[in-house]
Amino acid sequence: MKSNLPFIEILSYTTESGVQFERIPLSYQLFGQTLGTAPVVLINHALTGNSNVAGENGWWSALIGDDKIINTKKYTVLAFNIPGNGFDGFVIDEYKNFIARDIANLFLIGLQELKIQQLFALIGGSLGGGIAWEMAVLNPTIAQHLIPVATDWKSTDWLIANCQIQEQFLLNSSNPVHDARMHAMLCYRTPASFKKRFQRSKNEELQLFNVESWLLHHGKKLQERYQLSSYKLMNQLLRTIDVTKDTENNSTILDKIVADIHIIGVNSDLFFTAEENKETHQQLAITKANVTYNEIDSVHGHDAFLIEHKQLEKIIAPIFNKAAKTKKMKVVKFGGKSLANGKGLSTVIDIIEEKVKSGEQITVVVSARGNTTDELEEILEKAVRNETYKTQLLAFKEYQKSISKTVDFSSEFLKLDTLFEGVRLLRDYSQKIKDEVLAQGELLSVKLVANLLNERAMKALPVDTRNLLKTDENFGNAQLIGTFSKENTILYFKQFNGSTVPIVAGFIASNLKNETTTLGRNGSNYTASLLANYLDAEELQNYTHVNGIYTANPELVSDARKIEELSYSEANELASFGANILHAKTIIPLLEKNIKLRVLNTFNPTDKGTLITSKSNSKGIKSISVIDHVALLNFEGRGLLGKVGVDARIFSVLSAHNISVSIVSQGSSERGIGLIINADKATAAIVALEKEFENDFYAQDVNKIAVVDDVSVISIIGQDLSEFHHPYNALIKNQIVPLLFNNTITGKNVSLVVKKEQLHKAVNVIHGQVFGAAKKINIAVFGKGLVGGTFINQVLENATSVLERRKIQLHIFAIADSKKVLLSASGVGKNWESDLLASNTENISIETIIDYAKAHHLENLIAVDNTASPTFINNYIPLVEAGFDLVSSNKIANTVLHSFYAELREKLAVHNKSYLYETNVGAGLPLIDTIKLLHESGENITQIRGVFSGSLSYLFNRFSADDVSFSTVLQEAIDQGFTEPDPREDLCGNDVARKLLILARELDLENEFEDCTVENLIPADFRTIASKEFLSGLEKLDAHFQDIKNAQKEDHVLRYIGDLSGDLSQRKGVLEVKLVSVPTSSPLGALKGADAIFEIYTESYGEQPIVIQGAGAGAKVTARGVFGDVLRLAKNNN
Repeated sequence: MKSNLPFIEILSYTTESGVQFERIPLSYQLFGQTLGTAPVVLINHALTGNSNVAGENGWWSALIGDDKIINTKKYTVLAFNIPGNGFDGFVIDEYKNFIARDIANLFLIGLQELKIQQLFALIGGSLGGGIAWEMAVLNPTIAQHLIPVATDWKSTDWLIANCQIQEQFLLNSSNPVHDARMHAMLCYRTPASFKKRFQRSKNEELQLFNVESWLLHHGKKLQERYQLSSYKLMNQLLRTIDVTKDTENNSTILDKIVADIHIIGVNSDLFFTAEENKETHQQLAITKANVTYNEIDSVHGHDAFLIEHKQLEKIIAPIFNKAAKTKKMKVVKFGGKSLANGKGLSTVIDIIEEKVKSGEQITVVVSARGNTTDELEEILEKAVRNETYKTQLLAFKEYQKSISKTVDFSSEFLKLDTLFEGVRLLRDYSQKIKDEVLAQGELLSVKLVANLLNERAMKALPVDTRNLLKTDENFGNAQLIGTFSKENTILYFKQFNGSTVPIVAGFIASNLKNETTTLGRNGSNYTASLLANYLDAEELQNYTHVNGIYTANPELVSDARKIEELSYSEANELASFGANILHAKTIIPLLEKNIKLRVLNTFNPTDKGTLITSKSNSKGIKSISVIDHVALLNFEGRGLLGKVGVDARIFSVLSAHNISVSIVSQGSSERGIGLIINADKATAAIVALEKEFENDFYAQDVNKIAVVDDVSVISIIGQDLSEFHHPYNALIKNQIVPLLFNNTITGKNVSLVVKKEQLHKAVNVIHGQVFGAAKKINIAVFGKGLVGGTFINQVLENATSVLERRKIQLHIFAIADSKKVLLSASGVGKNWESDLLASNTENISIETIIDYAKAHHLENLIAVDNTASPTFINNYIPLVEAGFDLVSSNKIANTVLHSFYAELREKLAVHNKSYLYETNVGAGLPLIDTIKLLHESGENITQIRGVFSGSLSYLFNRFSADDVSFSTVLQEAIDQGFTEPDPREDLCGNDVARKLLILARELDLENEFEDCTVENLIPADFRTIASKEFLSGLEKLDAHFQDIKNAQKEDHVLRYIGDLSGDLSQRKGVLEVKLVSVPTSSPLGALKGADAIFEIYTESYGEQPIVIQGAGAGAKVTARGVFGDVLRLAKNNN
């Protein structure tokens, strides 16, 4: 007991159990700098500890003091006594009134009284650490660093059970403190600790084993300095640690803690086990980027945190002294593509040499080189089928030894020869044999890399990882035995002093019988991660063939963006959903030790890559990952509705056959369930489930268990479900219908299963939507005449500005005329005309263009028909079925039989595609859109009339206004390109009739072209003569049209109009095309030049029509209208 301690008097405190104390003295001690002048470190003592943490008799003086790791020359160190521990003379008899949270509350009150708003660090071991957890939850901002040592945020069942036994000693023993202490020491230490210390030695004088004497000594020592009431209270506090007590959401309460959390466990702790600490760390790491786990390696059990000062000092040194960081090893890992013969391998050797010369201490982990693993598998399959394999094996050997003439591969080559020959003779092999075969790839790799480094006068040693990493006997995907592996690795690496570079084989290990095993998918990365953890490395550098981690696989998405920095939790999220470079099991060992991971590019070594640390500067990430080599298992049982335990049976039988399920999708009932499993396990899954549900099949309760092969999983990490409709709708628009859909409970990650053939296109479509990247629009243009050619040039000229302003990337991937086609997946260029002429692709079918788009995974497809062909419209439906939207300046499809018109729209609806043809009637004017809007909004349109033809508008505007002959005006129109080469095509009125018919059908009328009454402007005698004869005798038309002009009333002009009238609520309307005389003061009469004009009469507007007027003719105007339709489709197709 220590007297004269300063204390804070806490008045009228009510415990969590509701008991009120009038006065509780909270004593404390200060060490180091004066309070208020330096950062404050609060030390919470353990069960039998006290506030005397530093100085001559301080129980943690090895860590705290002048120039110690917690330097009292730099920090103010504060330690409270737990009220009732007896050190200050204050005791509490009614110990059951208190729980650990009460002490946390009292300590927080003490900090307030001392005017300490925030601690630099809050550190505690055992019970003190549990109180630290409670404090951090009660006040999430109380500390910058939370350092719980040999403790956890809750008392486990095992701990509570021990506390119960302790209480029985304290309540029932005649020597309670003594006996309870002896029992406790068994839990504070370990059998290995006792064996190491005592070796069954005896105290001959006392006739006792030394372990017995030691226990009696500790019991006696505590009895001399500790009171029974204090022990009872501390035991009560220990058993009641639980930050989730009386909270509604246990899973997220720890997330509120703002401090950097540094969890420190002891690998042999029987009280607060390392496994529990790791679980806490992994739970927090899912949502928090600032959590690390370190482990004290000791035989001394729970008490190691009071014994292993050097290890503890090393762990916490970076927290308390940034400059204390010692130069650590870096683990550098190179993948197979990096190590392939040629530029890759030579660059790898250069990188290693540069690191060695710059003084870096490195350990290198390598995969099998190039396609070595695939080749060995191919040869193995040939051997088992008794096919000729020796030629391929010889080529394999030549590839391996071609780089160096001095390397000796004889043992590995002999092993392969023996294994392959044995497989050939037996016509069979086990996974064990396969592991042995594949392991030779890594062994060849380490030998070669070490040899090449030695040739450059660098000391390098090949390391066979089978001597280090120990696993179970699950060949092909062996599970690590962590304890043995760590001990072996640490012991082996003690021989390296920095002058020799270890070249370590990735992927391979061995079981306890020393049989070769492999570590499964991402095995080499896992090896590197484990070594980094065991060797306490500073950083793991993973060299690949890309510049880092991207928002999507750049091999699938050309405009994927590199992610500069990630947190462990974000990386773990990516890894969990199959990110290409990462794997969840690779992340965990790094996360435990807060080891940085940098993903780099062997072929671009100057790029900084992607850095993964405990913190990220980003506000969350989004990424798209893909999982291949999977199958969709569909289970349907209509008779199982309402039956309990069906899912349990499914998962139980799959688990029994070692079949892992990655994604589950199920409706509200148990009638159907979809599961994603590894493709190579699909057959085994079917067989197992059919056997399990055999009786249910006979009873017809289960009707289907089937597998869909060739599927892929696309996961969108960071995708809020509330905005998922954008990428989903984009997929549907591109005719990609997911087979299965799944979202995580957080609502932040979505997974889709698609057919593998649709994967490339699907990922690009989703990426464009999720990341707001420029939407790629792929256009096929049919017809390169005046309008078609102008449209193509307009697209090419405006592509850059459209990209900048609208984030739309326009690619014309196909240009076709009646004879040739030009194809370019990346888009045609400005020399498209000459390229088309030079094209050797002639007389192709529409299927060729459709197949080209599929083969190149082109998304957001638009077919543009700028032909005047009456037969090309037969391609519309195949194009729609292939996923194309349609844009057309060709009027034919809208004016042929109504049955085709209706069928086309049916197909458009079924395939969720659009067909825009604004230029069919008003060139660039928004006529069709306006009519659609009025009609669909319920407005009753009563009449539409207007000048539909820009050519005829020019003709009659000029003829009516000026004193000029009709033939003169007609020749001017021909010369200026306003009419067709043979103007009778305009004068006959059929073009106007088609446009009028299109408008009628927009009002859901079922008129056919034959229903139009058309006034043909060509006198009967001129309709059948040859074009040349007609054009040479235009003046013969003058008298006829002059008579019509002269017969008009005053202030009237001629207009050739289309008129849709009648009862437009019926099936058909009245369609008339005719030459009329109108007042010059009317909208029709005031028309000028080649403009078109349309008057739309409705019930709401009465006699005042809606008037739309503007340029109605010309290639540029029409092409611009087509361009506008394309842009509208591009913008709206979400």
